[in-house]
Amino acid sequence: MTVAPSSSAADRVALASTIRACLDRHPGPRQFLGDERPPRIDRELWRTLIEQIGLGGLVIPESCGGFGGGYVDLAVGFDAIGATLAPVPALACLGMATGVLLGAEPEAAAGAVLGRIAQGSLVAVLWPPVHAHGGGLLAPSVDAEPAGGGVRLTGSTAFVVDGTAADELLVPANLGDGVVLAALDVRASGVLRRDMTTLDLTRGMAEIALDRARATIVIGPAGGADALAVGLDLTLTVLAAEQVGLAQQCLDTAVAWAKERVQFDRQIGSFQAIKHRLVDLLLQVELARSARDEAIAAADRHLAERTPGSARELRAAASMAAALCGEAGVLLARESLHIFGGIGFTWEHDAHLYYRRALANQLVLGDPATHRVRLAATLGV
Repeated sequence: MTVAPSSSAADRVALASTIRACLDRHPGPRQFLGDERPPRIDRELWRTLIEQIGLGGLVIPESCGGFGGGYVDLAVGFDAIGATLAPVPALACLGMATGVLLGAEPEAAAGAVLGRIAQGSLVAVLWPPVHAHGGGLLAPSVDAEPAGGGVRLTGSTAFVVDGTAADELLVPANLGDGVVLAALDVRASGVLRRDMTTLDLTRGMAEIALDRARATIVIGPAGGADALAVGLDLTLTVLAAEQVGLAQQCLDTAVAWAKERVQFDRQIGSFQAIKHRLVDLLLQVELARSARDEAIAAADRHLAERTPGSARELRAAASMAAALCGEAGVLLARESLHIFGGIGFTWEHDAHLYYRRALANQLVLGDPATHRVRLAATLGV
């Protein structure tokens, strides 16, 4: 099974306009914030994005009920989600879970899960692997034991993105000497979930413990390690797209404010210090965008023709994008907050929400230092 980009630039412009119009018609993240309560997802918005716009099926093959597009298409959606902080489980479901399912040539069980994601009948969330030494990101933290036609899973972890909003967990697990990917119904016996209080008030995180919870293998030992390795790189590409969308939004709002805010009878955007800083920030956004575009292109090349060389190119491009886009998102969110001045530091202004999201995104799958080590190891440096 292969996935190849199928849209033109004009198609993607139209898709971006449609998605952004949809997001603008719905409430922002404010009414779903987690302050004294955990963040919640906007299920109505999520249904609209999946069922009416087809966001969930963009990169899922036609044989599995999707549209057979490429990550160049999916990145359009993540750009808009980053710009609006849309309270939907896109990163967890369409980034992490879908990425790992596409990471290896999917077996029938994985194809069935992909089909349910494309239709919107399933919110699947990936159990995060622990960070290995040497810049690796591939070590499962769960052990599996055979049980009838499936497995029983035991382990615990924290910082599961949208873990309490999930219908199913996709769990990479150690089974003998191999790695499998198992699908687990969150209502199964032996599953304990608890919301976490984290820096990002717009995206939920959960602690989850499994005690011999019954699960079904969707990718077996022959493809499990590849699915996890490639899937994480695919996830990094869409996470980079979200960070670029966030960074661009922060820049746009800072520029608009600099044109509007008046001090000493002059717009603050006329001050050289502000003008020069905004130009520096623009350069950072464009550098991050270039890294994101290369990672997206590498993702589509690998999914179109899976070879060890294309997998290595994807890994290098994904880690480079993770490092550069992660730093750009944090820089733009922080500096725009300063350009806003006193109002940017208030609860009522959204600047702190973007800063929180950017910081959390930078760490969710490894910080920039981790990815630079991973890039160097991939290139043999």
